[in-house]
Amino acid sequence: MEITVARVSTDAAPAGIAVLRLIGMLPAQWECGQRIEEDRITVLVRGSGRDAQDVAAVRERCAEALRDRTLHGWVLEGAG
Repeated sequence: MEITVARVSTDAAPAGIAVLRLIGMLPAQWECGQRIEEDRITVLVRGSGRDAQDVAAVRERCAEALRDRTLHGWVLEGAG
């Protein structure tokens, strides 16, 4: 499944750094890939376990990670 986050603040971390931080905060058993653009990151989750197969659970884990201050200025696309 794909989860996309977007940079909404000019003082947010660059995409290359943000993607490392984001994936590092997700469950270790999830297999993750990424596509990086200047202001957008797409995380590809192909993990093991029930949560990695559940879109809502994956989005919630990503949203939780994005609340970390090191990811200030990045938000889930399609949220709210």
